[in-house]
Amino acid sequence: MGIPGEFPYDAGLHPGGYSTRLWTMRQLAGLRSAESTNERFTYLLGMGETGLSLAFDLPTQLGLDPDDPAADGEVGRTGVSIATVDDLGTVFAGIPLDQVSVSFTINATAPMLLAMWIVVAEESGVDPAALRGTLQNEMLKEFLARKAFIYDLDTSVRYALDVVEYCMSSLPGVNPISISGGHAREAGADAALEVACALASVDAYLGGMVDRGHTPEAVASRFSFIFGTDMELLKEAAKLRVARRRYAERMRDRWGVAEPRAMKLRVQVNTFGSALAYQEPLNNIVRATVQAIAAVLGGTQSLHVCSFDEAVQTPGPLGARIALRTQQILAHETDLARYADPLGGSHVVEGLVDEVGKEVDGWLQRIEDRGGIAACIRSGWLEGEIEELAFQDPGPTVGVLDPAPSPSASERQLLLAESHTTTGGRRDVVRASCPAELDRLRADALSGNNVLPALIEAVRARATIGQLCAAMRPAADDQQAALTS
Repeated sequence: MGIPGEFPYDAGLHPGGYSTRLWTMRQLAGLRSAESTNERFTYLLGMGETGLSLAFDLPTQLGLDPDDPAADGEVGRTGVSIATVDDLGTVFAGIPLDQVSVSFTINATAPMLLAMWIVVAEESGVDPAALRGTLQNEMLKEFLARKAFIYDLDTSVRYALDVVEYCMSSLPGVNPISISGGHAREAGADAALEVACALASVDAYLGGMVDRGHTPEAVASRFSFIFGTDMELLKEAAKLRVARRRYAERMRDRWGVAEPRAMKLRVQVNTFGSALAYQEPLNNIVRATVQAIAAVLGGTQSLHVCSFDEAVQTPGPLGARIALRTQQILAHETDLARYADPLGGSHVVEGLVDEVGKEVDGWLQRIEDRGGIAACIRSGWLEGEIEELAFQDPGPTVGVLDPAPSPSASERQLLLAESHTTTGGRRDVVRASCPAELDRLRADALSGNNVLPALIEAVRARATIGQLCAAMRPAADDQQAALTS
């Protein structure tokens, strides 16, 4: 077992653990409209949430304006609908952006949302350099697991690296990418492959930034990670120890990194929605609590706990409040945060660390033998391995296999109480005329320049997310033409 705060950081990143600094309580939220999302953020902050996490609807994730025919039926369903910077300004109305950190669960349109965040800050009197938070901005996992991408793989990764580069030069408090293993896990991967997918993706993103002339230390010190926790409490806690240990070792041995911050794997943990059941929904409170304990014992830096109603709807206020209270009870009414490394010295945990570690090494070797994570995505091999593992996971079992699997009338009433109805209908967008700004964006996309400065100018001119994505598409068309010629 390692020592908290010392290489390879398997026992935790800080010598004092949570006794000196609690994890950030960051509940994901995004409801229909900008106004209702602002209401939910204000509600959560008033209950003691310590960081915001913003979820977007599918049209926003795919760069579609809400009045685009392709967006019909999806507007506001899975998160907030954002078309212009004014929508994002409404989300953050009354919220001091220089005092609250914000996590953006956005990937394909991360460059556009970053530009909007910057302009919202400027127009509210906040220096963008004071912004704090994280952009997910993780395109490899989109192609591997979620499939919410707009451009081809190479162009998508290029724009993701533009975000990393811009944040490194201009936004010191923003983590520009959150490398994910958790999405592969939700798709069916086991714990070891979850870690391996994230670590293999590090090599791809870090290699791309080194090719642009940046040092591994400077880039890796800005990385953050997303993992999940499932129901095997001790194994999940051990998994996070493995992830920190392997990351630190690979940074040192593979990339020659000596800076401690660049060797520390900083992680946001989301309890897994795939572990929830719509039958007997209050059982999900227990499931989410077990997974949250695993995350805390594993040493997470930030935590989202799923709401009990999340298996059937966007969480209502009751579910969101209970999920936040779960974190607060663990932090303040138990002794979990009292010790720097409560699992240190456990033979069971150390055995699990060895077991999972060997499996992670095996997956990493197979990925490397096939040319790295991008090549494994293109060939379909890695997705096939995840699908095979998915068939081995039984999912929730308690209360699920009862003769009457549907929720009772009283349970349905509880689930729908205080919920926000979503129509999924289109909403009209007023498009500003900004041809010069869009032409500059198109030219920078084609020439290979970093697109963020041009994006920011176009956002200031009130270009919509659909207009921005269309202006950046010719670079993808050129890339596709080069591949097929």
